[in-house]
Amino acid sequence: MLVYVTRRLLAGIPVLIGVSLITFILMHIVPGDPVTAAMDKRADAATIARLRKEMGLDRPLVVQYFEFVGKAAIGDLGTSFRSKRPVGETIIEALPMTARVAGSAMAVALLIGIPFGTLAALRKNSFIDYMSTVTTLSFISAPVFWVALLAQLLFGLQLRWLPISGYQGPVYLILPALVLGTRYAASIARYTRASMLEVLNQDFVRTARAKGVAERFVIWKHALKNALVPLLTVIGLEIGGLMTGSILTESVFGIPGVGRITIQAIQYRDFPMIEGTVLFTAVVFVVTNLLVDISYSLVDPRIRMA
Repeated sequence: MLVYVTRRLLAGIPVLIGVSLITFILMHIVPGDPVTAAMDKRADAATIARLRKEMGLDRPLVVQYFEFVGKAAIGDLGTSFRSKRPVGETIIEALPMTARVAGSAMAVALLIGIPFGTLAALRKNSFIDYMSTVTTLSFISAPVFWVALLAQLLFGLQLRWLPISGYQGPVYLILPALVLGTRYAASIARYTRASMLEVLNQDFVRTARAKGVAERFVIWKHALKNALVPLLTVIGLEIGGLMTGSILTESVFGIPGVGRITIQAIQYRDFPMIEGTVLFTAVVFVVTNLLVDISYSLVDPRIRMA
């Protein structure tokens, strides 16, 4: 197991390097400059040149990139152009809030997606199955920010049931969790349905039914447990997706998390903050996929990591 984990971690290094390189290139290709974005339009050329030197933007791009990678390798993500604070420190401070949003959304996704997907599989080609398909496709296709705005308009402004902006307690997470969670619940429901249909046709399920085992035990103890094995991959990827999906959600709902500081960094062309948040998200994906692979052996004893 230790050898497998080490090998997977080493395999993730090229992925992180690729993400950092692509992000770095895109930041310098897109029009705009962090110095001119921070300065007044009337700033003279001498002041702009001085600030570019202070920010390290006067050096060749290759030198800037390798300096960032070298520092990132030891945990130093640089200093924000805008706030003048360490990027890593800023991300760590915002991470708990993003974790709350992502965790709440994942809870909503699992509580909705798995039961609905299972029910659709048990009622294959029925009205329930067709409605489940239409609903899941609708939620997957709808943009997160659009659904968020509709939720704010309906539940916040019209019905006045829930707060629509900021964070002053758990109640402020309900709308963001529902908006983000229902999108991923649709995906989980689709994969649960497909996995359950495959498992329900297996010999061990037919054998359990032939022995007279109660249907509820056949479904929840035998079929669903085995159907969750391939579903773990989807859930793992969804966790990483929740981290990136929370970018727009946090911005719309005004939640002070990693997503919100990412949007602000993009608006102000804060290169170190953009690089840091993107690299952090990539690390989350790599680690999540590793944890998913390890969990295979816990869910299904037949699977062993070499």
